[in-house]
Amino acid sequence: MSDICDNFYNVTMTGRICYIFMCIEKYLVTLYPNRNWKPVAKRMWQWTSHRYWTESWDIYSEAVPEFILEFNSFDETNEWSYDGKLKKEDYDEIVKCFSGITKGNEEDEICKVLMIPIDFGNIFEGSSIFYAEPYVQELIKDIERILSKHNIPLPEKSKLKPFIYDRGKKRRIDEKEDGWGEVCNTEYLSIILN
Repeated sequence: MSDICDNFYNVTMTGRICYIFMCIEKYLVTLYPNRNWKPVAKRMWQWTSHRYWTESWDIYSEAVPEFILEFNSFDETNEWSYDGKLKKEDYDEIVKCFSGITKGNEEDEICKVLMIPIDFGNIFEGSSIFYAEPYVQELIKDIERILSKHNIPLPEKSKLKPFIYDRGKKRRIDEKEDGWGEVCNTEYLSIILN
């Protein structure tokens, strides 16, 4: 089991994004323990509940400092970044999370950490799992390096057991190998929401 999870070879992409979220949560609660990270976690964990990851990307982007803090006001942010779909109360709660930590500078470590899921989503746009796989593995290494730098223990990979699939085995004769994973609620993995 541990070898399978160590290299993520038989872990679906759903499992891999969950692992990234588990790492991000450990980073946030360890380095900034006195913040209410629920608004960020809520947007992260919804990712696996959507069939099309572009929907998830849009929702999650509200929790990315580089996007939500790009402009100086709610009105500008809502108009230019979210096409008028962002709620004022959502904007206020997210901006409060980052107040005093970052102004959305892409070089700030917290911005790099919270951009990893965006990069994950971008990798898959118009590509196959097998093309994207080495790039996703690099994202996982990136977040693990950041945690290691701060002596933050990595999440338990054993929690990825529900996301293991038999690589190379087809489900039915007419189906291709499926490494995407199922649409499912994965909030139970969150240390912030539970």
